Amino acid sequence: MKKLINLIPIVFIIFLNSCDSKKKENNIENNDLKSLLEKQIKAGYVAEKSETDYPNYNFNETDLNLSSELLKEYLVKNGYKIPDNKVFNKLVSNTFKRNLDYNSPKKNVYLNFTNPCDREIKFLKNSSEELQDKSFYINKNGNFITELFSIPEILDYQKVYPDIIAFEDNLPSNTDDVKIYKWNSLQNLSKIRELNLRVLLSRNKFLFNNSKADLVWLLSNDKAFLIDLVVKFGFDKEKQINKVVLEELYSVNKQQSPIHVEKIGDLFFSKNCDNSFDIRYGLLDFVKENTNEKDNRFIYALSDYASILYNGDLNKIFDKDPSKVFNNTEKAHIVALIASIENPAKQKFKYKNNALWSNESTTIEDLSVSHPELIDLIIKKNYFGIDNLKDIVDNLGSDE
Repeated sequence: MKKLINLIPIVFIIFLNSCDSKKKENNIENNDLKSLLEKQIKAGYVAEKSETDYPNYNFNETDLNLSSELLKEYLVKNGYKIPDNKVFNKLVSNTFKRNLDYNSPKKNVYLNFTNPCDREIKFLKNSSEELQDKSFYINKNGNFITELFSIPEILDYQKVYPDIIAFEDNLPSNTDDVKIYKWNSLQNLSKIRELNLRVLLSRNKFLFNNSKADLVWLLSNDKAFLIDLVVKFGFDKEKQINKVVLEELYSVNKQQSPIHVEKIGDLFFSKNCDNSFDIRYGLLDFVKENTNEKDNRFIYALSDYASILYNGDLNKIFDKDPSKVFNNTEKAHIVALIASIENPAKQKFKYKNNALWSNESTTIEDLSVSHPELIDLIIKKNYFGIDNLKDIVDNLGSDE
C-alpha cells in the first residue's frame, strides 16, 4: 500500500507533464495557424497589377498541412468516420489506383485530376483562374481527400480570431502598384465557406464511409467531381454515377459535328499509368443491363469503336488512336467483350424493333470476315473466359 501511495505523485506528475506538453503542442499549432492566416490576409483573395491578375501568394505544404488539420477536425465533428489505415488504403487503391505507404514521412499524396499519371506534388488551388491541373490531396494523417484551400475559405476567421478584424482593416489596399482585394470584401464568403465544407464532407463520406445519402447530394451538387472519378480514374463501382457519365458524355459527343459517339469507348477500355490494360467492367455491365429494344445507343457506339481498333482513327476523334494504343490481344479482348453484349442483344431485339436495330451484322461478324486472325486469337485465348463467347463464335456466319 505504501508503494502505491508513493506512486500516486509520480503518476500525477507524468499526467500533468503530458497535459502541459499537449497544451504547448496545441498552442504551437494555433500560433502557426494564426501566423499563416495573417500572411494569407495580407495577400488578399486575389490581386491585380496593371488590371491583370497578379500572383500575390505562393502556396506550399505548410498551407496544405495547417488547413488539413482544420478540415480533419471539421470532418470528424460532422460525422465522418476515419477509416483505419488498411481499409483506407484499399479504398484509395480501388478508387484512384494508388497505394499509400504509411511508413513514409510524407503527410500528403498528390492526385492530379487532369493528368492522373503526374504524381509530382504541386500546391495549387482549383479556384485559380490560371488552372492547368485540377489538384487534390490524400491526407494520411486524417485519411481523407481534400483540395487546397486558403484558411478564410474554410474557417470563420473573424469569429475565431477577433483581433484579426482590425488587422485586416488597417492593411493597405495597394502595395507597389499591386491592388489587393481583401477577404473581408469578398461577397458571399460565408456561403462559399459553407459550400466548400459541405462538398468536402460529402465526398469523403461517400468514398470512404459508403454514404448513399451523400452520393445523392453529390449527384445534384458536385457532378463534375463524380464524372472525373470515372473518366480520369476509371471508378465504375456505382451504377448511378455510370448512368450520369455515359448519358452526359454520349450527349456531348452526339452534338459534335460530325457526330462521334464512339468516343465513349475510351471510358470502357484504357491503359493505366504503368501501361497495363484496364477494363471498366462496371460500365460494360451498365450497358448490358440497359440495352433494350428501344435503346441501343451505347452498344452501337462501342461497335463503331471496335471498328476503329482495326481500321484506325481515320477521323481523328481520339487524342490517341486506339488502334495504336492496344496490342492485338487487347484489341481482340475488347471485341470479345463487346460481342458478348451486342450479339445476344441483336438476337433478342432486332425483330422487335428492326428500324432501331438497323445494323445487319454485328461487330464480331464483320471483323471475322475482314480480320479472320481475330477469331483465331479469341479461340487461342480460350474466349477470354467470357461465358457466352464460344457459342457466339461457333454461330458466326449462320443465319439467326
